[in-house]
Formats: sequence, C-alpha cells, structure tokens
Amino acid sequence: MMNLNHNNARIRRTSIPTDMLLNPHLSNDAKITAAILYTCDESQWILAEMARELHMTEETLSKIFSELNEWGYLDIHYEDGVSVLTLL
Repeated sequence: MMNLNHNNARIRRTSIPTDMLLNPHLSNDAKITAAILYTCDESQWILAEMARELHMTEETLSKIFSELNEWGYLDIHYEDGVSVLTLL
C-alpha cells in the first residue's frame, strides 16, 4: 500500500508544475502519471490497483516513480512498511 501526499509549501499557478511539464528529460509517461497524481486527492493506493487503473504494469509504474524521484518531483520513503509518496 502507498500513501500519496501533496507538498503545499510552494504556490503553483497550476495544479501541475509547469517546470515539470516542460522538463525535456522526463518521459511523457512520467509527466502523465505525475499529472494524474497531482489531480488526485490525498489517498491510499495499492500499487497493483494504481497500475491497473493507469493501464500499465507495476514494474513500469515503479520505474516512473523512480524517474520522478530522480528529478525531484516525488519523494519516496517508508513508514511502518508502507511506501509514502510525496509530490514536491
């Protein structure tokens, strides 16, 4: 299971950061997945359910999360055995 949190510390002009959308190093899949996550309310997800809803494999979704983490748009840490994803 994963928890999805939003970091509301910075003010954005759109719900999806423009710099993320314009980042030429991010894949389109990463941009689309992040955009979907930004529009979701804070919630809990099971990786398999999220992958199924996004029509991709769990492995693909994990790679996308790693890519977003690498570029500083997503923080991934663990609390009590649950992955906690925080959109930055």
